[in-house]
Amino acid sequence: MPDTLLQVGEELEYRVSYSFFTLGSIRIRITDVSERNGRLVYRAQAFINSAPGLPFVNLHVLFESEFDEDVFSYTWVSTDSSKEQLAFLSYAFDYEQNWVLVEKSSQKFGSSRVVEHVDTVALTEKAQDGLSLFFFARKHLFRQGQVNVPTVIGNEAVKTTIAFLNKQSSVEINALEDKPVDVLEIQGRAHYSGVFGMTGAFSGWFSNDDARVPIVARMKVLIGSIYIELVKWNRAGWHPPIAQEKD
Repeated sequence: MPDTLLQVGEELEYRVSYSFFTLGSIRIRITDVSERNGRLVYRAQAFINSAPGLPFVNLHVLFESEFDEDVFSYTWVSTDSSKEQLAFLSYAFDYEQNWVLVEKSSQKFGSSRVVEHVDTVALTEKAQDGLSLFFFARKHLFRQGQVNVPTVIGNEAVKTTIAFLNKQSSVEINALEDKPVDVLEIQGRAHYSGVFGMTGAFSGWFSNDDARVPIVARMKVLIGSIYIELVKWNRAGWHPPIAQEKD
């Protein structure tokens, strides 16, 4: 039976908060699928924005990723429009050569893009980028055990540790008026610093169904711990599974 996880048109929106304060939002969508060298290749986007008027934080970043049906990354592009000029970082994964071509560039508004730096990062196996990792965790939710996932972040090949616990529980979200969602938990550790300053330990709770949608997450960042909660979703035929009351 084919895995129906990856669905073109799926769109998920999350609220990012710290204590009682809203830090921003993350919106993730799968935009396209095509066949390449006999493999299905999916294209996804993530829009990451800080909340308006937030002091000392101004973050507006678009991630775009291409990955195959087994969720290994092919390309990744980050477009940062937070400052006076656009900043780009791109990866092109070449698994035959065992490297990632990394290109850093910038573009002032109204001008042409300028390439600032080109480098390669060595790989020993297929890897993830910061966005495909989101789908990799969903893909393998039902397995059990710990994996160290090769991940390219910045200019480095690093590891993301994920422990698939196969531990069932329930969580509540405001979008469902606090009805409990049936979920499975994962735990992990980011051995690097990522978006919002994410680093170190994290936990996530995914819908306990074929869609495996991330419902809530807790992540360590430079200022402490942030909470990420699903607030909107658009996925054909899907609604968060409600946990059954126990006798």
